[in-house]
This record gives sequence, structure tokens and C-alpha cells, in this order.
Amino acid sequence: MSKETIEVTIAGRSYPLSVLPEEVEGVEGAAIAIDERLAELKSQFAVQDRIDLFAMTALQLSIRVKQLEKLEAKLASDKEGEEEFTLELVGDLTQRINSVLKS
Repeated sequence: MSKETIEVTIAGRSYPLSVLPEEVEGVEGAAIAIDERLAELKSQFAVQDRIDLFAMTALQLSIRVKQLEKLEAKLASDKEGEEEFTLELVGDLTQRINSVLKS
């Protein structure tokens, strides 16, 4: 699959990237989100050092990723529980039907 070369700007610096066509929108959106987060942190705190701002942004985004992973695992676990419960109900119903048919 061919890649596209795009350029994203974060904190006033341009970064050329090669991405798959279906990834362009996501990468551009991510760059915008990072840039917005950097600007927000810069305005909220007296931190001016670019590395510190990037570190705080990375930390916040990593925390959010971990929260989403935890939520995803919980949802998957809940779904498994629902499937097991449904299978138990179907099994019970099948047994009742078979017992009525045998009578």
C-alpha cells in the first residue's frame, strides 16, 4: 500500500511524515490536539520550556490512553459476562423444553 507524505506542525515546528492514506485525517487531528494541549498548558502554567510542556502533554495523553484501555477491558469483561449469562439462560431453557417434551 502506498504512503502519503504529509506535514504536521506542533509547537511551531513542522514534521514531515509518511502515512497510509486512511491515517492522514487521524494523524493530522492528533497533531492538532497535541498543539492545542501544549498551548493550553502554556497558558495555565508558568512553564515556558518546550521540553517540559511536551513532557506534561505526553503524561496527560498517556493517562488518558490508560483510562481508555481500562474502560475497554471493563466493557469487554462485561460483554463476556453477559454472553455467559445468556448461554446459561439458553441452556436452562433448552433443558426445560427437553424435559417437557419427554413428559
